[in-house]
Amino acid sequence: MYPIREYEKKLASFRRLMLRHRSLSGVRLEEGKWSLAEMLAHLMDSAANNHQRFVRLQLERELDFPGYDAEGWVRVTKPNDYGYLPLVRLWEGYNRFILHLIAQVDEGCLGYLWKTPEGELTLDFLIRDYWRHMDWHRELFERRVAEIKAARRAQGRRHKPHEPPRP
Repeated sequence: MYPIREYEKKLASFRRLMLRHRSLSGVRLEEGKWSLAEMLAHLMDSAANNHQRFVRLQLERELDFPGYDAEGWVRVTKPNDYGYLPLVRLWEGYNRFILHLIAQVDEGCLGYLWKTPEGELTLDFLIRDYWRHMDWHRELFERRVAEIKAARRAQGRRHKPHEPPRP
């Protein structure tokens, strides 16, 4: 029903990207722009919240869950203080478990509803949207890496001693 193999490939590819840029994980460019570690923590929050939704919506026809304050969660969890590699491992393991959950999902429950202030969302929508959200965050992650690298290059140019022109 769901493209589990494709999702597995996305996880592996995103994990490689995360690990390739671990030296940049704690860099915060400016207030309001998350570091790579904070972005990763947000993805952990998404996994934790959706784990609850994916299980509970197979146990109950309708749910009324609280909202999610992304900034508040990052502020409280302080992911830059935790360690980037343990976060990557936790994210990967949690997402492998989520893959297990959706591979086993009861198809009779896919129309069960989560009632939000913005409207009702089915379990099927939530599962599909989880992976769209992951793709979107991968793009944001790649853009943040590029921003950090550009800022470092610009900073390097500002700090180079002036050299007179060569004859």
